[in-house]
Amino acid sequence: MVAGCGNNCIKYILFFVNFLFFVMGGVGIGLGIYALVDKKQMAALTKIDSSGRFKDFNGVGLLQGGAIALIVGGAFLFITGFAGCCGAVKEIKCLLGIYIAIVLLIVIAEVVAAALAIAFKDRIEQKFKEGLVEAIQKEYDGNLTSGNPFSRAFDYAQVEFDCCGVENYTDFVNSTWDKNKGNDKVPQTCCKVADKNQYFDTNVLNLEDKSCPTTDPSLKKLNTNTPCYGAIRDWVMKHVGIIIGIGFGIVAIEVLAVGLAICLYKAIDGGTHA
Repeated sequence: MVAGCGNNCIKYILFFVNFLFFVMGGVGIGLGIYALVDKKQMAALTKIDSSGRFKDFNGVGLLQGGAIALIVGGAFLFITGFAGCCGAVKEIKCLLGIYIAIVLLIVIAEVVAAALAIAFKDRIEQKFKEGLVEAIQKEYDGNLTSGNPFSRAFDYAQVEFDCCGVENYTDFVNSTWDKNKGNDKVPQTCCKVADKNQYFDTNVLNLEDKSCPTTDPSLKKLNTNTPCYGAIRDWVMKHVGIIIGIGFGIVAIEVLAVGLAICLYKAIDGGTHA
């Protein structure tokens, strides 16, 4: 048994911290599952793998990879939190030792993963950009009711952000859309939309200028020279940022938990404090 008011305080603080682990693990699993099943139109834009290639709508992309990591990490927290609670309350030294080792390994893995993400940030962004351009060439058809999730998602992004293409309208040259465009010079969603909500709700596109799609894009100031990449990147990073923020919070609590667990481990009878 631990002795002294201070050690008892450590015991119950550790229990509380691990209860937070338990709850946060459940929340992490829930958020990860939500991100994976999210069917918002622009979710398809994150279906770019590590090589920069567009994956099918059920594939694993940047945001989905983070969601899977959140689920796995949440499961570890859920189980570790339960073990930590039992080890603290029951004062089981062996269980506490295992708990300390597991949490330390998790912290090390998280720090390494964060360092790699920071080190390769520019490369990841470049691959993502290249993947979008390649996907436009191979996947974009410009059909407002297309069965292709990427095509629908990119149309949604162009309307939402008042932009055209990854860099500009020339990204659509030689694309699937370009081969079947008829008299159009640019996709319809590259033009200014009178009522965005109508399009988002019903897929009906009411253009401010009906002649826009068939007009030479260099002759009018439309959305055709406004790149979508920056807005799409910011949209993705906003959602990934939530996952990163949760991750940093979890690491801070894990470090605190390890310190408390070590103190309690030493204080239990049979340790350095008998």
